Amino acid sequence: RLLVYEFMPLGSLEDHLHDVPPDRKPLDWNMRMKIAAGAAKGLEYLHDKANPPVIYRDFKSSNILLGEGYFPKLSDFGLAKLGPVGDKTHVSTRVMGTYGYCAP
Repeated sequence: RLLVYEFMPLGSLEDHLHDVPPDRKPLDWNMRMKIAAGAAKGLEYLHDKANPPVIYRDFKSSNILLGEGYFPKLSDFGLAKLGPVGDKTHVSTRVMGTYGYCAP
């Protein structure tokens, strides 16, 4: 399988949060909240509206890409898994994701 992403000119959220060069202004808190809300809407879509649902499993700043106007999009679906459908449930005992970003 192959995923093709559109070019996201502003890079990843990680680029704007960590080791910001002195010539670039850090993101203000309003923009950070806008990006967080947009990323959360992406997760909501994957979990609640996609059919079948998708369990993302690698939510971190380097996997949130930023387009024009700092519009966020989720990337890197390498650990994603199709979720349960109908009355079925899903339980996983294997830890997936990046250490430090995994759900408890």
